[in-house]
Amino acid sequence: MHNLKFSRLILVGRAKEKEYFEKYFREVKLLDDNREVFKFYNKNSFSTIFLDCDSKKSSAIDICKKIREDDRDTVIVLLADFLDRNRLEEAIPLHLSGCIQRPFKKKRIESVLFDVEHDLELLSTDITKLKNGYHFSYTHQILYDSFHCEVKLTKNELKLLNVLIRAKDEFVDAVSIEHDIWADSDNYDCTNRLKNLLYNLRKKLPNSCILNSYDLGYKLVHV
Repeated sequence: MHNLKFSRLILVGRAKEKEYFEKYFREVKLLDDNREVFKFYNKNSFSTIFLDCDSKKSSAIDICKKIREDDRDTVIVLLADFLDRNRLEEAIPLHLSGCIQRPFKKKRIESVLFDVEHDLELLSTDITKLKNGYHFSYTHQILYDSFHCEVKLTKNELKLLNVLIRAKDEFVDAVSIEHDIWADSDNYDCTNRLKNLLYNLRKKLPNSCILNSYDLGYKLVHV
């Protein structure tokens, strides 16, 4: 679930729960009351909200209904000490990504988080998934390995990766690549520089992640 590390979570819950979910998300904003959600999620691009069904101040279901009036994309999960049948039936039309019952059980949490990650991927155009668990964040311009550790790239390696990603699994000819990377260069013979650049970038990616064709050019393998 490394892709959750790109996401920010609004959590209506408890301090210990915040510490737990910080292992999975890039940022966790802890709130005391479900109603406080409206102060943050529209302004600060939180992609996921965990609402507390046990809050005595406000109903998680009512807040979820309010969000869904004009927002079908934000991923929502319910937390509760007990989830009764009536509450679950009321939640079904709200397109939730899951419910987690307290006390937390790791297997159940990871099952819901897997669904959260899947739902986020369906809604996101930011993350490009590559072979062997590697992934690239277009927004942050960072390449990550399978352990979600940043892979350091040079300026031109990053340019090359962006050119290949924009091609969306199509081949890009060498001339087009050279123009994008060295458009301001006075040296029009970039063939050797491109070969060296491709060689160095390939070393930082999984094997056979960049394919080449003599007639067509180069292509990045997406997953």
